[in-house]
Order: sequence, then structure tokens, then C-alpha cells
Amino acid sequence: MSRIARRAILVLVFAAFPLVAATGTSVTGASAVGAHTARATLTSAPTVNANNWTAVIPTAPATSSSVNAVSCTSSQFCVAVGSETGNDASFIEQWAGSGWSQVTNTPTSSATPSLNGVSCVGPSFCAAVGAVDSTGSMLVNQWNGSTWSAVTGATPPSATSTTLSGVSCLSAINCTAVGQFNTGSGPQPLAEQWNGSSWTIQTTPAPTGSTATTLASVSCTSAGFCVAVGQATSGTSTVPLIEQWNGTGWAIVPGASLTLPASGIASFSGVSCIGTSFCQAVGTTNASGTFQTLVESFGGTAWTVATSPNSSTSEDNVLSAVDCVSMTTCTAIGTADTATNTSNPLALVWNGQGWTLAASTPSSADFTASGVAGVSCVTNWECVAGGSYSNSGTTDPFLMTSSIVRSGYRFVASDGGVFAYGSGAPFLGSMGGQHLNKPIVGMAVLPGGDGYYLVASDGGVFSYGAAQFYGSTGSITLNKPIVGMAVTPDGGGYWLVASDGGIFSYGDATFYGSTGSITLNKPIVGMAPTPDGRGYNLVASDGGVFTYGDASFFGSMGGTRLNQPIVGMAAPVSGGYYLVASDGGIFSFPTVNGPPFEGSTGSIKLNKPIVGMATGPGGYYLAGSDGGIFAFPETTGGPPFLGSTGSLTLNAPIVGMAS
Repeated sequence: MSRIARRAILVLVFAAFPLVAATGTSVTGASAVGAHTARATLTSAPTVNANNWTAVIPTAPATSSSVNAVSCTSSQFCVAVGSETGNDASFIEQWAGSGWSQVTNTPTSSATPSLNGVSCVGPSFCAAVGAVDSTGSMLVNQWNGSTWSAVTGATPPSATSTTLSGVSCLSAINCTAVGQFNTGSGPQPLAEQWNGSSWTIQTTPAPTGSTATTLASVSCTSAGFCVAVGQATSGTSTVPLIEQWNGTGWAIVPGASLTLPASGIASFSGVSCIGTSFCQAVGTTNASGTFQTLVESFGGTAWTVATSPNSSTSEDNVLSAVDCVSMTTCTAIGTADTATNTSNPLALVWNGQGWTLAASTPSSADFTASGVAGVSCVTNWECVAGGSYSNSGTTDPFLMTSSIVRSGYRFVASDGGVFAYGSGAPFLGSMGGQHLNKPIVGMAVLPGGDGYYLVASDGGVFSYGAAQFYGSTGSITLNKPIVGMAVTPDGGGYWLVASDGGIFSYGDATFYGSTGSITLNKPIVGMAPTPDGRGYNLVASDGGVFTYGDASFFGSMGGTRLNQPIVGMAAPVSGGYYLVASDGGIFSFPTVNGPPFEGSTGSIKLNKPIVGMATGPGGYYLAGSDGGIFAFPETTGGPPFLGSTGSLTLNAPIVGMAS
């Protein structure tokens, strides 16, 4: 799982247009339902995924080479790994925010090393796995923030050869790698775990009667949940294989039933999970006589075959990898053959309703006989895929990046009126003009942008578009009012936070702790989950920060004299967090190698105070209570200004925003 540079790599931006909702009338002494309302019908999913791609040629060695896997954790850090013929080092390219460069790697003892998988948890740790073809030994390289070094993996005692194909890291002390080992009687599945100091083998079952079993990819969402996929061969038939880790052991789980010919082949090569209730596995099957795309989806209880398109039904189409940002946004990549005996990149996108072919992939003459092997997405709209192409008799690596920017933001008034701007932020409904028990205090948007929530101070929750209602505190007597909410990364749940720091979790949101029983110096004013959803940060009006779950404390303004109180916080996918004050002062943590300070309104006389902030492509937005919008940085490549209500007379003040 993974995450690319938003500014330098995204080369094609679609024009955005504002969609503005009427606010309705302001409500005084409101008296009605502060709970779930009927959602607006989403007639078509907004195009907010990796739908258009542009080729990027990285620095290539003199010899043939290819990209096999990609892992990006932010707009400023991405790693692509692969193989390089005739050299004693693996092929590694790294993106650090301004361009791709080849990284000097620790040489192996003999030629033909290949890195097949990579997983990064941030700019200070990555694990890449593969094999040394000439010796049959596994290969593990790890990045510590400054250098790559070889690490000894765990080899089964009876193995004559060992290959690692995929890896998934939750942290620098928790990685799971999968592959195969051979004892002379056929490949057997292999899984092993990194604990921060060494790799250890995990017992991995093979299907009864299988003569060759391999694992190709793994995706972990917690220490107690991983899914690995591959294939198992028995006689002349090869079938897909799915295994699941529950925290103590691996077990084979049944996939969807496939109808194959007597010598049929179907296999998985990639998997990506969001939480424990959503996974997508991709590969290929020849059930129709020609190899065609295969996708199976997991919804929490069973795997089912998903309808997946092909560029041609008469030519081979193979999917190699998949990465999901949320339950409504996944990207799968691979290779599609043509009638002229060449091959082209293949990309499919999932919008929560179905799979479709990407609108465009590189297809010039320079990229004939090309295929894509790995993909990593930072956000719904920013993905990087890597592979190889034929170049005058040699094989060269290439990368392709998604090039549609989901430009847009929304903000909400205390009467529930919603204002939406940009093609990536459609208006899906509001409470404007309807009676409320208590005023709206905030909003939260699904990761896919196709739904959002409004929350009132009594904890009443109103959901729109694809957003699902999971519960509220609308009928509960609260110690303190609700001040905000946040959505889980998969969109399958949400948290509400009260001014005393009390946390209420719904859907798949997990409770990790609260300040509800602590005497605070100042009230809580906002929260932000970590990118993986396994923790969250709370911030008080004095800038004090409280962290729970896997959230890291990077600093705070607690104890520092502020010109104006803190009113909110935002956590970019790159890690760390921003605090924003009512005068638009911005505080970025960690102060070293943290999210960049791009500007503020701290020295500007504002018409109305700032009430919230949201991250955007290349920077962040601030919103005033009059709906005035400030986009930073105010330079090319920063988040675009798409409109505001700064010049309108509002029925009620703006209280929050989300992008």
C-alpha cells in the first residue's frame, strides 16, 4: 500500500467549474430532527480517480532494466524498484519532490538481482524484496532515510531457492513479505514478518493436492489483518489462491468459484485492502479461451467476481497490481496485447460502483511492447505506475502518472447550507431551509469525494451522496457539545468529537482514547485522523495537541502565547499536521521535515475570522466565517482558487470546510 508528487508530476489539469448550492433561510430557535436525513441520490459517480495517464521516463541505466513495483507515501516521497540486467545491484529510482533519480544500492554478491515488491511507511523507512536469480536466494533491501542496505531474510531450512514477490509494511517494525520457496518438489508458499530487527518465517498452508503454490502480493491493514494472494496448481489447472492472516496464523480462505477449461489458468498477482471489510484482488483468467482481466472483491464476508473490462476480448489482458485509496477509489494496472503483436499499458479504475477502463494511457510508438507491473496512489487522483518498454533492442524502465486533479472544496454554514466549488466537489444536498435542533458545527467528506456528512452540536449526523449513516449522538444527553467530525480512510465510518475531547465512534471507526475525563486548559476545537485511520489527533484552542492510536506527537502550541485561538487542524497524507488560528496563522508540525508552511493570513486584516482549513493539491485552503477562501501557496502549482461566498450576504456564518 502506498502513496506522488502533486506538483511536479501532475501535468494535465482539467478546467474546474463552480457548483454553488442555495443556503435556504437561517434558522432561529430551530426545532426538528438532529439525526439522519435521506441522502441525495448520486446519479453518476464523479470522476475523481486516476483516469488519465502521462508517461514519465526516469533515469535509465545503460543496460536493460524495468520497474516491478512502486510505493509512494506522500507528495514528496516515492520509490520505484525493479531489475537491471548485467549489473550487481538492483534497480531503484526515488522521487523526492522535484524529479526521479537513480539511487545507489547495496551490491549483491552476484549478478541478476531483482526487486519485485516495495513498501514504504514514510521517507525514513522502506522495505524492498525480491531474489537473486543466479543464486536462487531471496533479496531484502531496506531504506533508513539516507541509505539502502541489504538485510538478511529468513530462508526455510529445506529450500533450494527462495523468492519474495510482495511486501506490506505497517511501520518500521512491522512488515510482512510473501513469495515462494522450492525444495525440489515444486514451489511452496512463503510468508515472513519483520519485527524491527529480524525477519522470521510464518507457517503458510498450501491447498491439499497442490503441486505448485506461490504468493504474489500481500496487503496488511493492521497487525491482525493481512491478505495474501497468488495461485495454486494441481494437474493441468491453476486456480487463484487467497490466504488471510488473523494476528496469529495464516489460513486459506475461499475465493469466488470460477469456471475454467480442463487446462485452465487463473491467478492473482495483486491485492489491496482498506480495513478488514474491503479488498480488491486482481489477476487474469483464460476461462474464455483468451487471457482476460480477473478482479475479485471482498466486502467483509465473502469474495465475489467483479465485472472487469478489457481493451480487447480477442487479445490477452493481464492485471498485475492494484492500489485502493478508499472503498470508492481503486486503480488496477497491467498489460494489454494488441493484434499487431505488441503490448500497451492497461489501467482500470474503480469508482465504488464498478470497474471501467481508464480514459487514456500512454500509447505513442515509443511505448509499444510495454507493460506495467506496479502501482501506488497517494490520493484518489494521484497515482504512479511503473513497468518497462522496448527501446531499440533494450528494455527500459518507464513510469506513468495519473494526470487528473480533483480540484474542489466545500464549506458549510451553521444552518446547514452547503457551498460547493470545483468539478471534484459536487453539491449533493444540504440542510439549508430545514429546521434543526442544534446548529451545524462541521462537515467531513468521503475519501472519494462522492459523499459528505454534516454534524450538529448535539451530534446529529446528516449524510449525502455515497456517505452512509452509521449513528449519531442526536438522542443522547452530552456532557459537552460536539465540535467536529472526521471520516475513516475507507469511508466506512466516522468519529465525532466534543469540546471536552469525548470521542464517539461509528461504523468501522475505532475508539483509541479521549480527553473526556481530563481537565483541559482549553476546549477541544478539532480532530484529524492519521492517514491509515488507526489513530487520531485532537487539538485545543490553546494549541495543545493530544494523540491516540498510532498518531505521533510532533509538537504543539500549548504553553505558547497566541495572537488568536486555534480553531482547527488538518493532517496531510504526507504525515504530520497543521494547526490554524482564527487570524489564519498556520503552525506546521513537525517543524523539521514536516508538512511545508505555504503561507498564512496571520498578517492580513480579515473581514471575518478563519473557521477552518483543508488540504488541497499542492497546499491548503483556509475559510473565513463569511466564506472567504484563501489558497496557499499563491503560486503556480498551488491549490486553485475556485470561488467563495466572501461577497455574498449569508443567512448564517460558515463554520467548517473540507476538500
